[in-house]
Amino acid sequence: MNVCPLKFNEYIPCHDVAYVKTLYQSLDLSRREELERHCPPLEKRLFCLVPPPEDYKLPIKWPTSRDYVWRSNVNHTRLAEVKGGQNWVHEKDKLWWFPGGGTHFKHGAADYIERLGNMITDDTGGILIKEVNRLLRDNGYFVYSAPPAYRKDKDYPMIWDTLVNLTSAMCWKLIAQKVQTAIWVKQENESCLLHNAEMKQINICDTVDDMKPSWKTPLRNCIGRRSAQTNPQKLPPRPERLSVYSKSLSKIGITEDEFSSDAIFWQNQAGHYWKMMNVNTTDIRNVMDMNAFIGGFAVALNSLPVWVMNIVPMSMDNSLSAIYDRGLIGAFHDWCEPFSTYPRTYDLLHANHLFTHYKDHGEGCLLEDIMLEMDRIIRPQGFIIIRDEESITSRVQHLAPKFLWEVESHVLENKEKKTETVLICRKKFWALV
Repeated sequence: MNVCPLKFNEYIPCHDVAYVKTLYQSLDLSRREELERHCPPLEKRLFCLVPPPEDYKLPIKWPTSRDYVWRSNVNHTRLAEVKGGQNWVHEKDKLWWFPGGGTHFKHGAADYIERLGNMITDDTGGILIKEVNRLLRDNGYFVYSAPPAYRKDKDYPMIWDTLVNLTSAMCWKLIAQKVQTAIWVKQENESCLLHNAEMKQINICDTVDDMKPSWKTPLRNCIGRRSAQTNPQKLPPRPERLSVYSKSLSKIGITEDEFSSDAIFWQNQAGHYWKMMNVNTTDIRNVMDMNAFIGGFAVALNSLPVWVMNIVPMSMDNSLSAIYDRGLIGAFHDWCEPFSTYPRTYDLLHANHLFTHYKDHGEGCLLEDIMLEMDRIIRPQGFIIIRDEESITSRVQHLAPKFLWEVESHVLENKEKKTETVLICRKKFWALV
């Protein structure tokens, strides 16, 4: 496997500025389409290992990493020049220091968050645009911090009036406005929506299948209604919410018993994994479950100081709504394409029978293609856990040295109580010299 030239140390294939510039004639730049995801065709992708930048250092461990990052790992001096006055980031010896400030919270994020909490103590909050309305639950909050919320110059008052009219038409309620921040609530008010639609203030969307993954789906300039057969599920606070059986699971044939057994299974597996990796509690912070199913692996890690990005492959059953019902975060993705994230983002990748699912998907979805993307997004000395069919795990073991991965093979029981190969891979810390 070749190594990419050093200039590609920040390579994000579907957000590659050089490639996007070749598309300018076909893009609507007034709508900033150049900032959207544009994946190059297979023949224009790099098939090489993305190198770390010069003088790359292993990341500082959590929670110190919240405030300090090695400057050589993200060596952009303009960060401090552009954002230093807003208290976002400052140079401090060999480090970037993030004091927790910003344009709207120069005294630190903690003070800002406290103010928000005080503003919504006795009420609920809101939303802003139609796509966010689709994503947001009834009685969900939208917090808006931007110049139109407080500035009276330029076109800001007109923008603010437009925003207020739109939120009112969608039956949202402005519940707080203080300093630079406004908060709305998305109200649970079907009759209001229907009335405003009759008054031609909004358009109601045609009914669509909510269980179809919203992958590469165009935005809709309308407001969706809740299905007449669907009542919103009342969800308890965390951590009880992690154990909630989502009603959406019954639509894809997953019973409450299967849901419970999945949780028990991953609780046991997570314990085995940590012993196999032989790591300290703070060694792993950023985790991705590349085939998350219903989020059981993420729930099993709840007691650890980690966060988990749960990925549901778009060609699988839509279990993402159940993941969000559990209070977790996630997204759809097609692993025939690169993921929209910076190189060296994750400390741990978990791939449970991911390769089996993609083995017949053709070019761009080959085992080597997915392994290359894994290598791009895992940090040096990061872990990759792969469990799959024997034919696949043996092939991964054969290919791993070409990706400069170390591999240990283990055997664990799967959900059917049969033995299964589990590979603990670790990316070596290498650099161009």
